[in-house]
Amino acid sequence: MKIKQLLLFVFVAFGYLFHASCEDDMANIVTDEPVKDITGSWKVIQLTRNGEDLSQRLNLTDFRIDFKEDGSYTLANGLPFVLVGSGTYTLNDPQYPFSVLMTADGGPEQTAVKLQYPVVRGKRQLSLSFSLGCTGNTYQYNFEREN
Repeated sequence: MKIKQLLLFVFVAFGYLFHASCEDDMANIVTDEPVKDITGSWKVIQLTRNGEDLSQRLNLTDFRIDFKEDGSYTLANGLPFVLVGSGTYTLNDPQYPFSVLMTADGGPEQTAVKLQYPVVRGKRQLSLSFSLGCTGNTYQYNFEREN
């Protein structure tokens, strides 16, 4: 009976030491998330409304959004978008952004646009989603950065 108790004690002690050693290794792992960089010129590759692809119905070739390093943006060639012209922008959180906060030049109100920043087929994309007044209609613009 004492051998079984001794073996149980050794097994529990070994398990504790093994678990404790794993925790120390995990404490040394750096998990800093880099700041997201959306600067550059982005071209539309897909436009959807309520999940329906509108890309074949509209000419998307000239629509661009340029996010500049100084925190300003410009829109080229009007398509239905939440803002027009140019203005300023910031990300709601530089490391884990869920929206880009945009203010049109001369406009007092800041507009929050939902943001996703996925990598698709090896290329970084930018997806912006919003409603244009009617909450039943949601537009999603999928962009690729121009070289």
